[in-house]
Amino acid sequence: MEHALPAAVIPESPRATTGWLALLAGLAVVAATLGLWQALTAQERAATERAVNLNLEAVNNEIGSRIDSRVLALTRMARRWSLRGRPPRAEWESDARLYLSHYAGHAAIARLEPDLRAGWVLAREPVSERDILQLVAGRNQEALQSARLRRDVRLASSLDPVTGNRLLLVCVPVFRGEDFDGFIVGVFGAQPMLEAILLPSLAQHYSVAVLDDEAEIFRRGGGTESSAADWGQERTVSLHGLEWRVRVWPQEELLERRSPLPGAVLAGGLSLALLIALTVRLAQVARLRARETESVNLELKGVVARHQQVNERLRKLSRAVEQSPSMVLITDNLGAIEYINPRFSQVTGYTLEEISGKNPRFLKSGETDPAQYRHLWQTITAGNEWRGVLHDRKKNGDLFWVHSAISPIRDAEGAIAHFLAEMEDVTEHRRLEQQVAEHNREIAKSQALAAMGQAASMIAHDLRNPLSTIKMGLQILGKKLPPDRTEEEKELLQISQEQVRYMEEVLSDLLSYSAPDALKPEWLSVDKLLDTALMLSQKPVEEHGVRVNTRYPPGLPVLYGDANKLRQVFTNLIVNAAQATSGGEKAPPTIVIDARLRLPAGDSPSIQIEICDNGCGVAPEHLDKVFEPFFTTRAQGTGLGLPIARRIVEQHQGSISLQPEVPRGTRVTVVLPLAPAHGRNGS
Repeated sequence: MEHALPAAVIPESPRATTGWLALLAGLAVVAATLGLWQALTAQERAATERAVNLNLEAVNNEIGSRIDSRVLALTRMARRWSLRGRPPRAEWESDARLYLSHYAGHAAIARLEPDLRAGWVLAREPVSERDILQLVAGRNQEALQSARLRRDVRLASSLDPVTGNRLLLVCVPVFRGEDFDGFIVGVFGAQPMLEAILLPSLAQHYSVAVLDDEAEIFRRGGGTESSAADWGQERTVSLHGLEWRVRVWPQEELLERRSPLPGAVLAGGLSLALLIALTVRLAQVARLRARETESVNLELKGVVARHQQVNERLRKLSRAVEQSPSMVLITDNLGAIEYINPRFSQVTGYTLEEISGKNPRFLKSGETDPAQYRHLWQTITAGNEWRGVLHDRKKNGDLFWVHSAISPIRDAEGAIAHFLAEMEDVTEHRRLEQQVAEHNREIAKSQALAAMGQAASMIAHDLRNPLSTIKMGLQILGKKLPPDRTEEEKELLQISQEQVRYMEEVLSDLLSYSAPDALKPEWLSVDKLLDTALMLSQKPVEEHGVRVNTRYPPGLPVLYGDANKLRQVFTNLIVNAAQATSGGEKAPPTIVIDARLRLPAGDSPSIQIEICDNGCGVAPEHLDKVFEPFFTTRAQGTGLGLPIARRIVEQHQGSISLQPEVPRGTRVTVVLPLAPAHGRNGS
């Protein structure tokens, strides 16, 4: 057919036509490839810029919040002194020393008089009043006057006149009513303060710089100037009249770790363009092989499409694993770690570089049964999936519970090539389950004790009247017996009366426990309260031949409480201690009563009273039961003495505890707050 065409319709230059077609096809593919490459490059750059922006925002927020916390601490100090007036020098130095030790970079605290004279100065290094005046009043009067006029905190930046280092000054005005009473000035070293603030919050592979005007006051991390100029982002943080510029940029190793996908797409696209151009040219030149060329071309397109689909699936799978809320770990068939996702590093603290090639057994806490690990390994090496909960240890030493699902990954031939572990941190879940179980146990225990208390109350009320009748009958009988009664009759009558008194004490304890009275608080002297309790328990103390030593430091403050109930507590504890010393052989029976003032940090002051004996002590298995109602190890007694004592102490918002003494004996510690608690009404 081709030879039958007239000569006029045959193209004059078929090679030139086919060359142009091949060139146009190649250029089209090259253009598409370049467009895709630019889009991927722009997307990757946008992702990097977003990451830099997030780090910049985190650093900005961290600087603002941490410096605000330091400002707030000095403001609280100023307000407290405004309300109370100027404290004694020793108290001021104690507070200032606490602030200096608490915040990193805190160089000095000074109190300036209204005329800007330095009143009191406390610094980490020796600083004279002259240096403080030169640094604060001499160079930063504008910030001080602004703080005074605004009646608010003002920050200023200055240079140390001795070392030349950059300093941050926090100027807090002190007013007593409407009268100006000077300044509290906190001096912070900018470099150590920012280093303490930013080191924990700065992400890995990022650099940060903080500038005051054009002066760089802090810089952390490496990176070249070109990466800082190309990728750096900057924000301004406002700090009570002072503005710093914060700049964050990625380091070179982070930029070098960018995805090879754009380069691969570019190389693949250019290769594909060349291949298509050659294919088109060969197809136009060799018309006799058109069908074969078309078949090859279709096959190549199918391969490319399949490769693209595979690549897309791999990208989706990679993103899913990287962003998974569960921990993912992959090992080879011998258990050597090859991959962990970011969630694994976030929970355990380990990076892939630290644990690559190691066996996951380094996570063992030592609290999981080794048989469970053997069963795990036997299950997965047999080709089956294992599920269970393990108790592991993080890099920082903390223990955590993890629910794991470990399954084998097989190669094309069906052999086990890798193991995949999906793990979920269930520590909080288990803690909540334990709290719910403990709460349910407490509810059941409270219900049982309430029912027991109601029963005890009913029994005590029903027995009190008959017991009173018996007591009255014994007293009348004792008066009417003839003078010549025998010793056996006298002893029997005495035993009966003692048993009646014992029963009255038992009924009194039952009624006190089942129906506690409301408190009738008043201000009490601690030493008089303990002396009265000791006097009330004098009889059992003398019966057991106990020597009592008291240690009351002079000047103990008074406390607010119910005198009768507290005397009942301490009388009970002293009698218990005296009874516990009976039967001692190695040392004379001794009771030590110690009272002291407690001043815990951040809490209200209280009185701590300790009653120690050198008796037989309490068995370790009974330490958790001594405060349970009706528990006793003695032949006589209701087991309600210590529960009643604990109830009375808790009514006073206090605490009571019992510990064994060394080498023998028992120590009972009672802590009672000095000031009346809000809403204390004896309920």
